[in-house]
Amino acid sequence: MVRAQLRKHTRLVFYSMAVIMLLFSGGCSSLKVVESWHKPAVEGRHYQKVMILGIARDEGKRSTFENLVADELSKHHVVAVPGNMVIPLLNMDKTTRAAIVAAVKASGCDAVLTTRATAVGESVVNQGGAAAAVYGGDGAFGVFGANIISSHNDFLRATLQASLFDIATEKLVWSSTVTTSDADETAQVSRELGRFFFDSLRRDGLL
Repeated sequence: MVRAQLRKHTRLVFYSMAVIMLLFSGGCSSLKVVESWHKPAVEGRHYQKVMILGIARDEGKRSTFENLVADELSKHHVVAVPGNMVIPLLNMDKTTRAAIVAAVKASGCDAVLTTRATAVGESVVNQGGAAAAVYGGDGAFGVFGANIISSHNDFLRATLQASLFDIATEKLVWSSTVTTSDADETAQVSRELGRFFFDSLRRDGLL
């Protein structure tokens, strides 16, 4: 009888602790990986200092994203620099590719991790025209005029494209497309992305 009560009490304590841990962990992530790619390990390298660059017209959301992603990476002893510390204002209509290249290289980082929204809800995000492609295509740093997280609160779903570029070669070494069902929760999604970036880049041998 005593043993049965002890087992019952132990189970209650275990379940209570599990519930508390779930509550404090914020529950399950809203991120879903659509596809991921990385350069073969024999050609890659371990990056020591990564710039976090959110591509957004909303500077407030851009700064929040960059700061929180950098904070999540720093918890795992990754040196991460929020892009807003190097490029305070990312004017997607006037900022030139040359200006961004110079700022990124002067930062002392050896890689830059860019993130942009490619779709919000059922709509494809407007890329802002040719002038917005300030760090060109064809494998070079992709910088486009798009919101990092939806600025329209009536949309909860968004598709995000994350890309890691080697600063010395300006070549793409890792990319991932993810979706989120909490696009209006900028802080939550930013932290989830920070954890996702660490897990994925460490697994692929880039951190």
